[in-house]
Amino acid sequence: MIENKYDDPLFFYKYSQMDRSSKGLAAAGEWRTLQGMLPGFEGKRVLDLGCGYGWHCAYAAAKKAKSVVGIDISKLMLEKARRLTS
Repeated sequence: MIENKYDDPLFFYKYSQMDRSSKGLAAAGEWRTLQGMLPGFEGKRVLDLGCGYGWHCAYAAAKKAKSVVGIDISKLMLEKARRLTS
């Protein structure tokens, strides 16, 4: 069974208060290490499973990915991602 705490309003609110939620990738402690492991995105099709706020999707798009799709089980995460990205 899939557990989805992110659509609980209190949990989502508390998550939204974290630096990584409000400041994006630069505030995620693992970002510098992960960024160095990522391939070039130019011309590639990207699928982000568990995209959350869409920060990684936005990064891939900025790096000229051909297309970017973010998927998440959380309705609240997807709504936030839509507001933050085009």
